[in-house]
Amino acid sequence: MDRAVIVLGAALIMSFIPSLSEAQTKAHQKPAPVPPATVVDDLAAARGATDTFLKGIKIADLPEGREMLREVQWITGELEIGLYEKPTFTEDTTVFEKLFDTDIPGVQGYKRLVEMTAVSEARTPLLVRFVMIAYKDQQTKKWKVLFTGTGVRIDIDKMVTEIGNDLRTPTHSEQFIYQYYGFWLVMAGRIKEAQKALTTSLSARTTYTDLFDGSPREDDSNTTHRQLFMARSLLTVIGSVTGNNADTTEHP
Repeated sequence: MDRAVIVLGAALIMSFIPSLSEAQTKAHQKPAPVPPATVVDDLAAARGATDTFLKGIKIADLPEGREMLREVQWITGELEIGLYEKPTFTEDTTVFEKLFDTDIPGVQGYKRLVEMTAVSEARTPLLVRFVMIAYKDQQTKKWKVLFTGTGVRIDIDKMVTEIGNDLRTPTHSEQFIYQYYGFWLVMAGRIKEAQKALTTSLSARTTYTDLFDGSPREDDSNTTHRQLFMARSLLTVIGSVTGNNADTTEHP
């Protein structure tokens, strides 16, 4: 009888061993990793900003359209004419889109080329190529459109080269050339060079020599105001794009 009790007790003890072992194993297991926060798809976000811009153009005659444009433009107000072309169009097809690296690590831009069926002043259809450049605001994490253009302005690298050549054979004042060069450098993603050129323009000469008759010339006050305004605005945008400036550039 005693032997039977001992055997039964041993059996009961052995039946608890797997449970104890399992409990110990669970106690030493590492907690399951927490899934990372959702990463915003920059390509999709940039595309969304340019989609909104295109929709805004279509109804730009309405308050809602103008509001859509203001929400996705880096710069608004009097400088819009030099930054944003807004053709009247009926249809658009994206030819290509891409994120591109800049000369600042971690900062990318977005480029999108669209073919539009535009409407001329004579109300006839025209096939137009339309380029858009966008950058992300590092504070708000929202993508905004900085430039749109057609014609020769869709070849941004060519514009950079041509304006860069004017630095050596100036046909305008130094202030104009450096501001205009910085403008195209930003669109090409050469942000460090753009910042240098735009900063140089702020204190550059407004005088130049006429190439035709050799007479001295000087930019008028309106031209000088616009050049300085554009340079400062683009420098503010660069600060927001690189995260070195908390402000975005919005002008009433």
